[in-house]
Amino acid sequence: MTKMHELRADAPTPDRARLVPGRQRLLAAAQQSSARRMRLDWRVTTAGVAATVVTIAVTAALLVGGDGPERSVQPASPNLTSATALLEQAAEVVSRQPDPHPRDGQWVYLKTAQCRYGASDAAPDAEPEVSEEWVQYDSPVREDDKDGDTEPSQRRLYRLLASLPDDPAEIRKRAADMFPMGEDTGLTREQAETFALLETVDEAYPVHPQGMARLYRALAADPGVEVVPHLVKDPTGHDAIAIYPDLGSEAAQRREYLLDPDTFQYRGTQSVTVRDYEEKYEDGSSTGRSYKKGDVTFCEMKMTQSLVDRDGEKP
Repeated sequence: MTKMHELRADAPTPDRARLVPGRQRLLAAAQQSSARRMRLDWRVTTAGVAATVVTIAVTAALLVGGDGPERSVQPASPNLTSATALLEQAAEVVSRQPDPHPRDGQWVYLKTAQCRYGASDAAPDAEPEVSEEWVQYDSPVREDDKDGDTEPSQRRLYRLLASLPDDPAEIRKRAADMFPMGEDTGLTREQAETFALLETVDEAYPVHPQGMARLYRALAADPGVEVVPHLVKDPTGHDAIAIYPDLGSEAAQRREYLLDPDTFQYRGTQSVTVRDYEEKYEDGSSTGRSYKKGDVTFCEMKMTQSLVDRDGEKP
């Protein structure tokens, strides 16, 4: 760093306008530096660590100088004043994140933590159950719906994101085509489209950054999406942003979709009771199970997602 300072000792001080593009690139790089949140292939991450550290250090020396407040640059806090403001901010952040460039033949490693109905009577304080699985990126079974498997492959989802237009209405239509809802759900067409958008967020990995940004903007334009006005604790104990589809005052539970408060990447989903109630069968009889406001009745947290080259390989 001393040598760098000596080399540029006679260089004129750049004006603020010239620094803005570089500062934005620095922030985007810094947001990706955390090993816990990095979603790049592990070989790329390992090979690039040294170069990334040097690049960030040198860029910081050139862009941030003096003793003023600009010396420490921090990512903006999530704007939780409204779902629209939050999702527009999320779109801007994810659009600057790197494209993983997945390849045919790769696999998606997924480590999840699941909980159902809070905890069982036998183990009321049970922790979420952790499991691992490998999903073929270009799975032949999931490449089309002709064989009865309606779950799309990860390649189809990546290509869906990559092909999304800017028009929110068209994005809603494409998401609904990918994740059609049954006629017996009781949802309106608008609600079904909202759930299709959120289902795309939930299922899509690897993520095309520009496509996910467009998807977030479509959600930002959706009046049926709300945000919890404070960070919540997810079932694994971490802070998270919670957005959810508003199904009206009659709903006893809400399905929350959780985002990382720093990177705005998707982390998982949970169902939370919004009032005390007793669960009943269709005939009105009690199932013997009751809930208190705030109980988590279901969760699926995506603890780790990564592209790997072989089935069974870990990142």
